[in-house]
Amino acid sequence: MQVLQKLAEHTEAEASRRLAERLKLLDADEKRLEQIRSYLADYSGGSQGSSPAMTISALRSNRGFMERLRNAVDEQRGNVEIQRHQAEQHAAQWRAARARSLALERLGERIEQRERERRDRLEQLRLDEITHQAKA
Repeated sequence: MQVLQKLAEHTEAEASRRLAERLKLLDADEKRLEQIRSYLADYSGGSQGSSPAMTISALRSNRGFMERLRNAVDEQRGNVEIQRHQAEQHAAQWRAARARSLALERLGERIEQRERERRDRLEQLRLDEITHQAKA
């Protein structure tokens, strides 16, 4: 039983480690998304007040850059959703591993309790026998 408990604890710890790694990746991707959104907001705000003397080439370049930033936001949003979904899967795996670990722990405790009760009954039988022999 102890071997099963140790294996379940190891599985739970490994699931916990994988979940922590996935949450770090999700956090990093969310920060990257916010950074790209910030660049887009900053650049959008700065380009609205652009000078009327801007050349057509500069305007095209500006629009192209803005489009690339918007595409980067969309792509990063997709990455965040993928990471979030994977984090949810890892969390479910950890919860399942934790539940197995706790179930095996409780089973081990019940087995130990039954063994103690069995030993106590045997001891009581021995004491009753000794008492019965002393009276005879």
